[in-house]
Amino acid sequence: MLDDSKIKILVCCHKPCELPQDNIFLPIHVGAALSDMSLGIQRDDQLNGEPCDNISSKNRSFCELTAIYWAWKNIKKIYPELQYIGLNHYRRFFSFNETRLTASGIPKDVKNISGYKLDTPQIEFCLFANKVITTPKAHLKTSVASGYEHAHYSSDLRIVHDIVREEFPESLQAFNDVLLGCNYFYDCNMFIMPWNEFDKYCEWLFAILFEAEKRIDISHYDTYQKRIFGFMAERLWTVWVKHRRYSLQNLNYLVYTEAPKKVNDGIIARLKHHRMLFKDNFAFFLSKTRKDKQERYWTVP
Repeated sequence: MLDDSKIKILVCCHKPCELPQDNIFLPIHVGAALSDMSLGIQRDDQLNGEPCDNISSKNRSFCELTAIYWAWKNIKKIYPELQYIGLNHYRRFFSFNETRLTASGIPKDVKNISGYKLDTPQIEFCLFANKVITTPKAHLKTSVASGYEHAHYSSDLRIVHDIVREEFPESLQAFNDVLLGCNYFYDCNMFIMPWNEFDKYCEWLFAILFEAEKRIDISHYDTYQKRIFGFMAERLWTVWVKHRRYSLQNLNYLVYTEAPKKVNDGIIARLKHHRMLFKDNFAFFLSKTRKDKQERYWTVP
């Protein structure tokens, strides 16, 4: 049986907020180096009140990854017996007893956030069965690459491809299969996984992103586009999952908000969703880039 010295789920916070009460959670102030506020929780730029190895000052472009980096480099110094680690957000938490077919997020009233409960037995069952917990597939109408390039800068993704090809060729096929051969990814950078896999993932992820940071000039990007490395990490997490061939437990997540919208998840909504999903998947199957043409895709300006 897991106790809270062996598993921690980071909860990324950037402002004062109410949080669920469970010792498995470790609230962490992300971007603390850029803030004048003291949230009274773990900072992503300190260890036991002293400066530590961190990337807190990069939070505007690395988003929740500053918490992941802090944990990778520091959390074992506080919890040396740690075996599993996860990440949630201050208003996004894994759902253990509710599902939603038509989307990952299940809206909830923020007034009820203190009542959120972890299903520890279910977490233990998944982890002891060697499953990694993450979000459901976020489906697109196009390939993951095309979806990214419509929302962000195409050249950035091509630079990341170059880095994977040059530095991590063993991951290249998984990269192409996800970015060009799939129309879904696992969003939000949310997970619960064994520490040894987390350690390997972070070594791979940050090597790619730090090299991308050197090659990409984001000085002219607006505030949204400057979150580039957080966006990229969502796609790279999916690549890593495929490359490592994880057995997954996909859980919806609760989204706490001031004005939660009522979810229409009845039979009619479900039928419409299945119809739309079939059409999108069939159209994507016909148009997707096949393996013999995948590398050529990246050479197009």
